[in-house]
Amino acid sequence: MLDKAVGALCGLFFGTMTFIVLLGVFFRYVLNMPLSWVEETSRYLMIWGASSAISLGIKADEHVGLTVLLDSLKSRLLKGVLYTFVMFSALAFFSVLLVYSLRMVKDAQSMQTQALGVSMAIPYLAIPVSMVFAVLQLILSFILRIARDGVPKHELSVIDI
Repeated sequence: MLDKAVGALCGLFFGTMTFIVLLGVFFRYVLNMPLSWVEETSRYLMIWGASSAISLGIKADEHVGLTVLLDSLKSRLLKGVLYTFVMFSALAFFSVLLVYSLRMVKDAQSMQTQALGVSMAIPYLAIPVSMVFAVLQLILSFILRIARDGVPKHELSVIDI
């Protein structure tokens, strides 16, 4: 359910961004009346969409990774230990990003965007929100992997929260 909600959000962000860019092109080249807010709005929607998609990559196990060491291990126990280490390292990384991005959002509250005139905290908020999604999805993926214990991924149902 988390991945479906985040996927819908990503679709909304990217769909809105596409519509706004097409609207901007129409106004600029057909009506010869450029809209000043199109570029800034589309940039912030891209940031929100791309950062929100991090958790989708975690759920699908599609992020780029080096698996040379993991693939070279023969022992299932060692593979499990290494996988656990990698998962906890990623969890620590996302948690640190969450803490520092919240500080960044607080600092950005006093700044305003150039064209829209809204608080810069709104675009900056994309990082802590996406880190919360990423941490939740990482924990769910880890629990699912432990529960699976050797069962192929496609034979399991998804954990819904």
